[in-house]
Amino acid sequence: MLDRFTNIGIIFNESHSESGDIACEIIDRFGIEYDCWKLNENELTKNSDCINKADLFVAIGGDGTILRVAHESSKNAIPILGINTGRVGFMSELEANNVLDRVEWYFSGKARREYRFMLEAHVDGCYPMYALNDVTLARGKTLRVIEIFTEIDGVHLATYRCDGVVVSSATGSTGYALSLGGPVLDPKSDNMLLKPIATHMSQFGGAILTHDSTVTLRLAARSEATLNVDGFVDMDMVNSDHVKIKISDRKVIFLRRKSPQEFWGDLSKRLQLRKGTE
Repeated sequence: MLDRFTNIGIIFNESHSESGDIACEIIDRFGIEYDCWKLNENELTKNSDCINKADLFVAIGGDGTILRVAHESSKNAIPILGINTGRVGFMSELEANNVLDRVEWYFSGKARREYRFMLEAHVDGCYPMYALNDVTLARGKTLRVIEIFTEIDGVHLATYRCDGVVVSSATGSTGYALSLGGPVLDPKSDNMLLKPIATHMSQFGGAILTHDSTVTLRLAARSEATLNVDGFVDMDMVNSDHVKIKISDRKVIFLRRKSPQEFWGDLSKRLQLRKGTE
């Protein structure tokens, strides 16, 4: 058994009233035994003193809330306990109902730690950007297709005429890439998934790449696009700008009670894959 947690930061989505209520209820019940404090997710980057003291984050909201918490927690390898008040909640551990009767088991240090690999994106003249889900280069304000010159480890793979290209981690394979018809990767995998968006005159469905690969996406001349990292970091890209993407040394840690194999059963239930067979 791991040591119990002592300083617990509760980060909630203020647009979900239920999330704020659960945050207050956790503090009311466990605030004496544990040093608990709360912030809404928009305050995360403004409270470094609190963030640096935490040894556990409780993220209450949807997957978007967990992504924002993950970007902070990965800097110091702080675990996350996700409580879902959103829709699908692929990354969450607990649902909102009866959560007060279940969270102390995790606070006591009994849960296993699941490590998820992040992506690292490099654009010339910028600090590295990190993604738990995906990095996407896609057309910006114009409605016409763009051309993206795509390399893997320095070898030209394709020049896509498309709406964009997504590079996803294993965690992100259940996100945008899945909606594009991509496969789901085992969440423990350190592979990457490359998936074009609405390619013109191409049947190539993408590629699964090993952990030591580097993907380069270069925008063709006279094109405009937006580089998006995990759905909430945007950067304008123009005229042959490029981004290099690889698996990062950073990881995100989630607290889990179930065995790793149960991921596939949970995935099946969330996507209703067993409908009609039970």
